[in-house]
Amino acid sequence: MFPFIAIPSYNRSDTIGDKTLKFLHLSGYPASRIHIFVATYDEFKKYLDALDEDVYGEIIIGVPGLKDQRNFITSFYKEDEIIIQMDDDVKGIRSNLPFLTLVEMGLASLEYRTAGLWGVMPNDDARRFKDATTKHLTHILGSFFIVRNHKNIQITHTEKEDLERSILYFKRYGQVLRYQNAGVCTTYCKGKGGLQSDKGRSENIKAGILNLTTKYPECCKLVDKKGIQDIILNWRVPQSSSTSSDGAPSHQSLPKK
Repeated sequence: MFPFIAIPSYNRSDTIGDKTLKFLHLSGYPASRIHIFVATYDEFKKYLDALDEDVYGEIIIGVPGLKDQRNFITSFYKEDEIIIQMDDDVKGIRSNLPFLTLVEMGLASLEYRTAGLWGVMPNDDARRFKDATTKHLTHILGSFFIVRNHKNIQITHTEKEDLERSILYFKRYGQVLRYQNAGVCTTYCKGKGGLQSDKGRSENIKAGILNLTTKYPECCKLVDKKGIQDIILNWRVPQSSSTSSDGAPSHQSLPKK
């Protein structure tokens, strides 16, 4: 059985059906295994009215804010359960492999617990594709990833949250896996909803960069991208691991119509 797909979504009830959910439906992914996480009851009603029942399994009321919603999703599923997370604006995953086959590959890569996080390239530029999988510390994009769920791995800042997840899983397992012959088709920082709804995003990005460079100086460094400060991961950082356990808060789930 395929794992659950968790889709955190905010203010995109009118577009998620034409993007992520449409792609999953056309790919043949079982709708019953798709969970949509929204922030409030009002959002829940909007999504319920906007979406056809045959393209998802359940709409779950989580919490506002991407960081807190990601952590809510982690707490929602069982410890050690493998899940998939996708953003709500994914147009597709470009690959020579069918999506279901790609998922099976990711699942097999995590089966023996030598790694806990698997992803693909951060864009769909096929000129950069090659049939290989890297294991060093690298950016596993938050738009689509397969993960072995650990409740004690908690994100501490919304901006750059996928970089932090990559670091935390690398520190736990000593490697993260990025398959280089597939990539996410999406448009960054466009359209309404999602992080674009945050009017203070520029300041939050700066805070996210400071957060990571302060907490994990050996894993990342500041770079200048056309006059804008950004951060990259240090792929040369030595392998390390650390494990612990944590509890899970309660959650609220509502039925369909």
